[in-house]
Amino acid sequence: MLSLKTNHYPHMFSFHNYRLGLLGCAFAACLGSEQLLAQSKTERAEVSWGDARDMKKHGAFGDVRHNTADKVFMIVYRKGEPWLQVCNTDLVMIGEMALPLKMGRVEHDWEKLMFLKDRIILFTSVYKKDKKTTTLYARSYDASDLSTIRPTEELLVIQGESKKDRGGFRIETEADSSGFMVWAIGAGQGEHMTVMSDVKHYSPEIELLREGEEWYERPYPADEYDIESSYVDNDGTRFWVVRKYPEKKETKQRKREGKPTYNMVLVVYDKGVGKPKLYTLDAGDRFLQDLQMVLDEDRNEIVCAGFYGNKGSWSVRGAYVMKLDRTTRAIKHQNYKEFDRDFITAYMTEKEERKATKQAEKKGEELEMYEYDLDDIVLRDDGGAVLVGEMYNFYITTTTSTDSQGRMVTRSVYHYVYNDIIAISIDPKGDIDWAVKIPKRQHTTNDGGYYSSYGMVVKGEKIYFVFNDNGKNLFVKDGDKIEQFDLKGKEALITLVTVDVSGRVFREALLAPDKRDAILRPKECVQMEDDRMFIYAERKKEYRFGTIAFK
Repeated sequence: MLSLKTNHYPHMFSFHNYRLGLLGCAFAACLGSEQLLAQSKTERAEVSWGDARDMKKHGAFGDVRHNTADKVFMIVYRKGEPWLQVCNTDLVMIGEMALPLKMGRVEHDWEKLMFLKDRIILFTSVYKKDKKTTTLYARSYDASDLSTIRPTEELLVIQGESKKDRGGFRIETEADSSGFMVWAIGAGQGEHMTVMSDVKHYSPEIELLREGEEWYERPYPADEYDIESSYVDNDGTRFWVVRKYPEKKETKQRKREGKPTYNMVLVVYDKGVGKPKLYTLDAGDRFLQDLQMVLDEDRNEIVCAGFYGNKGSWSVRGAYVMKLDRTTRAIKHQNYKEFDRDFITAYMTEKEERKATKQAEKKGEELEMYEYDLDDIVLRDDGGAVLVGEMYNFYITTTTSTDSQGRMVTRSVYHYVYNDIIAISIDPKGDIDWAVKIPKRQHTTNDGGYYSSYGMVVKGEKIYFVFNDNGKNLFVKDGDKIEQFDLKGKEALITLVTVDVSGRVFREALLAPDKRDAILRPKECVQMEDDRMFIYAERKKEYRFGTIAFK
């Protein structure tokens, strides 16, 4: 089975008779350049479109929230109000309903939308200043026809010091999907190591099953750790990977010695036990980054993987994988694979490579990559895995000027940078087979990065990526300059990249030239149960939902 983070869903990922050995930057062309130039669009996938939709009439698309074998549920907005719309897998709209946040004169805050068996449950909350309380509410709908099953009803009331410090709620599906539980996160709990919470357990029909005061102990004081990834096992065991920071004095000493300024720790809460067990993930002097975790049910293993750097917490020098026994949490295997210079500099121009090398030498550091996030760990049916990451950076630039009246005016620009994708294959033993880089350049401002990043589908022995690109990059070779994607540029097109079992990469246009002005929202692309990809794209003054069937 494969297990994917974010908006992906599990499917089989078969790897058979694959070629071992590090392929490094294993790019290959499936067709000669003349054949590629003559090709109007890919033959590896077929795109089907639904009817054109108008934002004012049908609502501005938000995101996909859930999908089943025959339906896709999405949020749209009309006049700022959320609506839930449902289409079938042939992209025919079959229903919609408003999700009003204003009930009478009372304005509710959105908490969560949960899909549980045949129910849709909307959780909202209200802070009451006069009583200094925050109340959690729920209303439920039938997923088959969107009819109301239960109107708004009160679930839990907690104390709130103020609108700012109003407390909160943790709403989670039970490990066996038999219902859901609501945890009260009290206001002003601050640094307390032991956290007491009122917990209520409900059935999907919102019938109270049991309640009581439960507690859990933080692994460390709240300001000394961040949770990197988490997982709840079927038996209720909770796994966290946390980044543990030492005291300030120790941090300074570590910096002087060039050692990591934090440790990665596996935190385990056994079912019904509030005191955690702590397992330090020892990586020596390496800076582990963005460490993610999945459970391999078939092999009873915990797979931890990520990137590491040699000099800092944001630079990437290689990939890291660790396999632990799910029951004992003992390390069964761990491996580090340093990226070679060819891989790090792949798709840099000579000028870019010289500049990067000079900057590294000036700092007395090795050449490394920067700002990569691990997005997915794809489990293979042979016990191996594929790591998928992307270069991401967000920053703000601020300028100050004087207007015609002599007043100071400050303007801030928000920059969203999504560049190369990397895929790294791990064999069943936990060693690295190959690593490939998929070049792209997406730098936008003040748009939330909505049209950047990529969508991904895993089918059989291949991984498919789709993203908005510059058409000049379609036949790019190592050493060529990678052109920036321009949302409104005439060269904009949607690119399909296929990575096969051996690490070979094929780059093609997804659509025919007459439809190259379609702009994808990649982060809202989801893998459907039949292995098609559901997509949202804008073209001219309309938008459409579509599906991509991969061959």
